[in-house]
Amino acid sequence: MDWSEPHAARRVLARNVRRLREAKRLSQEKLAEMAELRQAHVSEIESGLTNLTLDNLQALAMALGVRPMELLNERPNNDALKGRGRKR
Repeated sequence: MDWSEPHAARRVLARNVRRLREAKRLSQEKLAEMAELRQAHVSEIESGLTNLTLDNLQALAMALGVRPMELLNERPNNDALKGRGRKR
């Protein structure tokens, strides 16, 4: 990915949040509840339509059982995507 492209980080984040959520068999609603976010906000994040605060990035990462940096990694940890990521 070319990180100089507009919204490149949003696209990487969107892809990783969706993959992790689906790997853990969570609905958007359940992930939102776990991260104390609105379901609509999780949908916007997964669609790459919104900026995310660091606090919300951390909340999502904790809910998904990974470190925040994993959500911005172009090549995410395969164990995390299989639902065996770091637990917090």
